[in-house]
Amino acid sequence: MISPSDYFGPWSEHKDLTEERKDNALMLLDRVNAFLQLAEANGVELHTNPHTKTMVSGEAYGGFRPQDCPVGAVHSMHKEGRAVDVYDPHGDLDRWITDGRLESSGLAREAPASTDGWTHLQDILPHSGKRTFQP
Repeated sequence: MISPSDYFGPWSEHKDLTEERKDNALMLLDRVNAFLQLAEANGVELHTNPHTKTMVSGEAYGGFRPQDCPVGAVHSMHKEGRAVDVYDPHGDLDRWITDGRLESSGLAREAPASTDGWTHLQDILPHSGKRTFQP
């Protein structure tokens, strides 16, 4: 599963990691970890990212991102502690996910066609209100 230290990575002491953003991230991780446990119990093989040595995708920006991070918009879900990219190199997690499962878990995801090798999960619905959305 994804620990807070996995999620915050090198930015655990960054000035942009406010108490509100920490609280957001802890609530997000509770939902995501429960979702990942359910996926694993249903036969989804979860993987460790060789770059981060965690389930967080990418090399540095799959979890929390400070406001000056060059990836993502200002106040993106990652920058507010509301999103995580889960390492999914073969698309197993994305294939298992349905909008019903996302709704039951209080999550949304970017469409798999936009996230090759990872699954973007967030705990706030996008403006469209869709559980699976185009970024």
